[in-house]
Amino acid sequence: MRQSITRAAPLRGSGVLDTPLAFAAVVLVAIGISLLVGYYDYRIGLIIAAGLIGGAMTFICLFDTRLGFVITTIVGFFMFYIKRMSDDAIPMGVAVDVLTAVTFIGAYYRKSIHKQRIWQYMKNPVSYMYIMYLGFLLIELFNPSMYSVSGWIFTVRKFVNFVMIYFIGLFTFNSVKDVKDYLKLWLFLSVLSGAYGCFQQWFGLLGFEEHWVVSDPVRYRLYFQGGDIRKFSFLSDPTAYGILMACSIVFAIVLAMTTQKPKQRNQLIAGIIIMALGMAFSGTRTAYFMIPAGLAIYILMTITNRRTLLFMAGFLMFIIVLMFGPFSGNNTVNRIRTSFHLKDDESMNVRDANRHNIQPYIWRHPIGGGVATSGVLGIQYNPGHPLAGFPPDSGYLRTALETGWIGLIITMTLFFVTLLVGVKGYYRARDREVKALYVAIVTGLYAYIVAHYAQVAIGQIPGAFFFYSAMAIIVKMKDFETPSHKNSDQVKTITT
Repeated sequence: MRQSITRAAPLRGSGVLDTPLAFAAVVLVAIGISLLVGYYDYRIGLIIAAGLIGGAMTFICLFDTRLGFVITTIVGFFMFYIKRMSDDAIPMGVAVDVLTAVTFIGAYYRKSIHKQRIWQYMKNPVSYMYIMYLGFLLIELFNPSMYSVSGWIFTVRKFVNFVMIYFIGLFTFNSVKDVKDYLKLWLFLSVLSGAYGCFQQWFGLLGFEEHWVVSDPVRYRLYFQGGDIRKFSFLSDPTAYGILMACSIVFAIVLAMTTQKPKQRNQLIAGIIIMALGMAFSGTRTAYFMIPAGLAIYILMTITNRRTLLFMAGFLMFIIVLMFGPFSGNNTVNRIRTSFHLKDDESMNVRDANRHNIQPYIWRHPIGGGVATSGVLGIQYNPGHPLAGFPPDSGYLRTALETGWIGLIITMTLFFVTLLVGVKGYYRARDREVKALYVAIVTGLYAYIVAHYAQVAIGQIPGAFFFYSAMAIIVKMKDFETPSHKNSDQVKTITT
């Protein structure tokens, strides 16, 4: 029996790519790019490569929400590393904002195609608080104390990006597996950042990193302390690096305490050691407070657990050895010890004095002096403003200065409601895996909330991806209880 073989018709226009003219055009473009890179500026090649890669990533984020969210998180981790490598030639901050927005738009249209109403994701206390805060920011546009609208646009744009991360999480996390996959990615990137910080400590900074540090005298004075340069890994600065490591350490410790798999526990312990070394090399004093603060919440939530009591005893012994052990010659250990000597900390005393002196201004301005009016942003967007150049060393102080005590109340209520939803969800959950995720995420969030008192911790990339995604996970986790557990609870209720 003879079989007929049919050829597929060639794509329309594909023959144009096979012509000598097309080949010559490609060769000319390649030669032109090579000449520009070789004889003019090597950064042109980086910009072209970044443009091509960025274009591909944009299409992926638009048509695959889950993969787009993963890509955006990874880019957020390495954005400052790429900026330093290109000598700040590539605007990576804009790239992350664009990828976040495109991912959100793609998720929105995918939900619309499946006839899912976006408003169903609004029916929870956390989303209500976000809507309230966004409305308050709109009111801030008419703040008479604010000089510049461009500063307001900058602040609102950043806030909208954070809200988009939150809603992307609501759209993306549809099962426990989705949550676990994202958190595994987060821990892997955190451990990788910790390992690179150790590399910087043991082998020194790479050439472009050292150039970046010494090129700014102010930056060099901030980084070079105690006879050594504070390490920053892939992140923007040592403070952001240390805070990220501390949050991830707290999160990993709780997961290691709650997991039933020895292999998984050993992997988490190894990662904790690497991240702890990276945190110590960052020299970030705020990070040293975050770990006991986060673990205190874990201990309170699981105080009846025998393993928790044993861990609490072991952790206290570790702290005592670290603070009073016979190894005072190590600069890293000495910096950790001095972090807890609050009365002798000149930096903390200066901050307390600044906060005391600025309190009358906060009381006189219920909606603050306007967004982007304090610190460096105030000098940039609102020069001449009474708050311009004032150092908002605390995230809460910055909120109180720029949005007043009303804005501070809304912000604190948002954090309180989020933690409340997480704690209530933990005690209501019956699935062991869901309970473990609840308590781990609550402790990680609380560590960030504590750090926001001493630094502007919440809102920095890449930590914002964990913070706002964790909020989304807390909201969605109640839907992840397995049917078997729900049915067993119903049977118990009926029998009793």
